[in-house]
Amino acid sequence: MKYIDVTKKVSFQNNDDEALPLTKCVCGKEFRPWDFIISIYDEDPAQCPECGAKLFFELNVNVYQIDEKG
Repeated sequence: MKYIDVTKKVSFQNNDDEALPLTKCVCGKEFRPWDFIISIYDEDPAQCPECGAKLFFELNVNVYQIDEKG
């Protein structure tokens, strides 16, 4: 199975634990907040009712230290 990063093609609002409200799918179909929800589980992806795209999400956090000496 191949995963394709489509982050730049969709729109979404803030997540709520394991749920992310998509407001625009890769196909361009727009949804009202919380009408189309995807989860973190790739084994059970949400399917867009318009185009059939199967979607899930990952949450990434980056932590940075500032090196004032370098």
